[in-house]
Parts: sequence; C-alpha cells; structure tokens
Amino acid sequence: MVLHNDEPTLLDRLDRIALVREVAKHIATCDPPQVFGIHGDWGLGKTSFLQQLQCELTGTCPARTDKDVGDAKGTGGLGKNQKEYVVMVWFEAWRYQNEPAPVVALLHEMRSQLAWYAQLMKKMDKAAEVLFRGALLSLEELTKKIGIQASKFEAAEEKWERDNLANVLPSHTIREHLNEAIKKLLPGRADKKRLVVLIDDLDRCAPQAAFRLLEGLKLYLTLDNCVFVLGMNQKIIEEAVGGTMPCPGTGSAETYLEKLYQNVWRLPRVGDPKKLLLDLLPDTDIRHWIDAAIGDSPCLPPNPRRIKGFANLILRFQEMLPEQTDARSDETMILQARLMFIVAYVYQFHHDLYIRWEASPDLFDRISEWTRGEDVSGVPILDGLTLPLKAERDASTPEVRTSFSNAFLDPTDPTVFWIQQLVSEVSEKAGPNDFLRYLRGSV
Repeated sequence: MVLHNDEPTLLDRLDRIALVREVAKHIATCDPPQVFGIHGDWGLGKTSFLQQLQCELTGTCPARTDKDVGDAKGTGGLGKNQKEYVVMVWFEAWRYQNEPAPVVALLHEMRSQLAWYAQLMKKMDKAAEVLFRGALLSLEELTKKIGIQASKFEAAEEKWERDNLANVLPSHTIREHLNEAIKKLLPGRADKKRLVVLIDDLDRCAPQAAFRLLEGLKLYLTLDNCVFVLGMNQKIIEEAVGGTMPCPGTGSAETYLEKLYQNVWRLPRVGDPKKLLLDLLPDTDIRHWIDAAIGDSPCLPPNPRRIKGFANLILRFQEMLPEQTDARSDETMILQARLMFIVAYVYQFHHDLYIRWEASPDLFDRISEWTRGEDVSGVPILDGLTLPLKAERDASTPEVRTSFSNAFLDPTDPTVFWIQQLVSEVSEKAGPNDFLRYLRGSV
C-alpha cells in the first residue's frame, strides 16, 4: 500500500489540459508587458497548473524529473516547446516573504535562473557570451540599487538616508536599464522573445510581504519583454492589499489590483470528485467497493488536495473491510463499504464530530435525522456543520419519503457535510451498532 504525497504533478487528472494550452497561447502571443493571474482556492492545484504551463511552453520543468516530464508529454500532450524564444523563471513568493524588499529576491532569482539557462543552452559564440555576462552583471547591479532604495525608504527618518535619497536612481530609470539588460539575456527575434516569470504561492505570504512584492512589480518590472503569471487565491490577495494600502480611503483593493493585472483565469472546481477518488485508488477490490458504495450520491468535496488525502485514508481503512466469502452477497459487501466510507469521511473531514460519535455510537441516529431535515435541537456539534442539500419530507404517503435539492453552497466551505444523502440512504438499512467495527478499529 503506497500512500499519495501532496507534491504538484505534471499529470493531468483534472481535465485542465485545454486550459493550460489556452493560457500558454496567450503568454506566447500577448503584447508584453503583461501580468496574468491564475486564481484557485487552496488545494485546487495552482502549483501543478503552473508547472504544467511551464512544461507546455518550454518542453521541460526543472522542478520535476525527466521521467515526470516524459510521462506528462506521453499522456497529456504537454510540451509544444517554444523555448527558442520563451525563457521561464520560477519564483516561490512565500520563501522570501521576510525580505524587506521581495522584488529584490525576485530579481536575484531571475538573474540566477537566466544564468542557468545560458549554461544549459551553450550555443553562444565568444562575442555573445561577453554580451550575456555584461547583461547579467548589469542586472546584478540594478538589483543592488533597488535593494538600497527599498531599505532607505523603509527607514527614511534617519539622517544619513535623508541626505542620500537624492542619489538613488528613480524607478523609471532603473526600469529602463532593466529593460535593456533583459533584452540582451533573451534569445530569439526581438519582436517575439519574452521572459515569463511564474510567481507561485503569493497567497501564502503575510499581507505586508504580498503587498511589497506587488508594489515592486508595479514600480520596477513593467518591462517590455516580461510576462508575469501570479498563482494566487484572488480573494486572499485582495484582503491582504486592502489591509495594507497606505491610504485605504483612496480606492478599493480591487481597483488597485486592476491596475496591475486585468486577465485572470479561474481554475474550475473538480467536475467529478468520485472519478478523481477512484483514479487515486489501486485497481483492486477496494476501487470496486468504493465505486459501488458511492453510487450516484454527491458525497465528496470538490477539492483535489482533500480528495487525495481522503484516498490515503481509504487505503488505510480498507483492511477493516471483512473478507469476501461465497456466503456474502455483493449487496452485503456494498453496505459494509458504505459504512466504512461514512466513518472514514467523518474521521477525515469533521474530526470533532468523529470524537463524539466514537464515544457515543447512538449519535448516528441523530446524525441521520439531521441529514433528512428533522429537528435535532440539543445536538450542538451539528450546529457548526452545513448541509449541501435541502431535505424535504413527504408525509402524505404511508412510508415517509425524503427528497433532496441543491442548496448551492460555497464548495470551498470546510463545514459542508458532503455525505448527507449517503448517510440518509444508509440509515434505512443500518443502525448505530453496524458502525462499531469501523469506529473502534479506525486508524
């Protein structure tokens, strides 16, 4: 049994190749300078998307192995390979959030990765090599100047800094020099060559750090040959900017960010969470039983990271399923798989509820009543959870029936109890004691 890790992947399990290619096309053909945004909630696969974008544009991805790249090209068709005029730089923003001027760290990364790129290509004659080295040196000196300028403005009240502020190059002059330096460092035709900088994890930065980096982009890096792609949760960035703007009354965070970027692609939620879960399970009996257990019930959060973690838990719980014998029908095994699935779900996503359920198995009766829309006042642990479906009870028939309709909740809300319908269905065939095997054997 091999558990999945949470590393990004070049393999597309989420049917996003078409979107990767769309964004790549705009990067390769847009009129720089440009800043694009890739919005996604946490766990929705922004880093994987950016790495797939890098592979699509250049045919490689330094963060992944050659085998990973080969597998991605073979199965997903990534890697049109436009590296003759597209050079890419990767920047993990949160690693530099404690820097006084994160844009300086970004420029250091640009310089370092451009130098690595030149070593990789090794196609320059002597004159071109001299020009390239000069451009790298110029980029290094400009980075120092930006760093000095940032540090002085941070402590502008000190006398020495007040006396020397006049000697700092204005931002537009630094920008002109950066333009020239980067043009010399890029290959290909002048009208096509471009440096693409992928900035990941901007939303993991502290608000001040995110704001300083965005300010640095606006001041210094609006460059003729540069395209910046920001991987972020847009809502978090808006909150960060709104809380750190020097003059909040002069305009909203949305207005501020519109000046920086106008084009944002929003990663779609997982269209078929069940399919993703099954893809993450081995092609053994456990996949068959989980497939049958879920059936048509919408019972999974549409978030890749959460589903991957849940797949790992299913792999750990599967040992508790009873061994299949000739005396056991499929229907019995499917019920057992459903019992295990429900316990595993609550264990993974609603642990406070799980603790109380484990201590008092009869709580299942109240949970099942709650999923059917019945009054469960007096069970405060359920007040903090949200049902994704509206339950309507029809008492006009001899056997009371419950119908469900979509409640249209925020799919990113961690309080949503996605297995509502499954619990309601299982409660018709199982009671509190039927869950004991899994509650007491949980890992």
